[in-house]
Amino acid sequence: MKAAVIYEYGGPEVFRYEEIPQPEIKEDEVLVEVHAASVNPVDWKQRKGNHKFFLKARFPIVPGYDISGRIIKCGSKVTKFKDGDKVFCRLTKRFGGAFAEYATARESALSLKPKNLDHIHAAAIPMAGQTSLQALRDKGRIKPGQKIMIIGAAGGVGHYALQLARIFGAETTAVCSSRHEKLLALLKPDHHIDYRKEDYLNGNKLYDIVFDAAGVKTFLSCKKILAPGGIYITVLPRPKLLVHKIIALFTKGKKVRSLLQKSKRSDLEVLKKLAEEEKLVSVIDSIYPLDKVSEAHRRAESYSTEGKIIIKVK
Repeated sequence: MKAAVIYEYGGPEVFRYEEIPQPEIKEDEVLVEVHAASVNPVDWKQRKGNHKFFLKARFPIVPGYDISGRIIKCGSKVTKFKDGDKVFCRLTKRFGGAFAEYATARESALSLKPKNLDHIHAAAIPMAGQTSLQALRDKGRIKPGQKIMIIGAAGGVGHYALQLARIFGAETTAVCSSRHEKLLALLKPDHHIDYRKEDYLNGNKLYDIVFDAAGVKTFLSCKKILAPGGIYITVLPRPKLLVHKIIALFTKGKKVRSLLQKSKRSDLEVLKKLAEEEKLVSVIDSIYPLDKVSEAHRRAESYSTEGKIIIKVK
């Protein structure tokens, strides 16, 4: 099969587009013919070697976690899916394996693809959608009527978080550049702040939840705009996070939460249902063929994307 492979850590240029053996499935896995994959920040950070001290790579590796495609083979213990099913998921293996013509997926992480979405839009959802859902519902305990600020609201995680917050009945403030006017018109946050024009961390409005979907701020920089008992949630655990949690003990009940996203079929099915009800949409920044994964990673590292970057495999 064809795949985008790396043999060492480095920049986007380390990808090689080449023929490699098709992966073998275990008894609780399925083999998926990948039609589309998506690029997440973790992909290029792992490619650079940012996680090498706690996530050792056994090169060569095929990166990428999100896929949408068709099952062509089921393991002996797979009971909920069959050959030919159209599915999507966030792969659970080390470094994933999404940037290839075929990938193995664990049954427990798999869901049928939303019926109304093509593979391009379905592949955008798994990691970013589950991250947003788990952050707001599980870490933030979001409730109707609460005020929530989403930093990085135009990004992959952020644009799903903005939609989910509205679905949960919260009053939303989107922090992103005004150049994302089409996205803002589509997703309709209650309020919008252009971070280039306004110092949103020193405003007078207080928020029940500040969700840093871009991983660019800290609890210390956000605590002034948190209401008493408010929660700061980050997708990027930092070395000083424990210190910040201790500091939070002296800030009128304000809390610090970090998130390590988990692949759950039940959560993916929540997102599937919302997508089928047309309550959750995937905004696509750009689409690249499998042999142009290097270019997709360069785009991802620009920090200027709107929604998700997709790799079209088939």
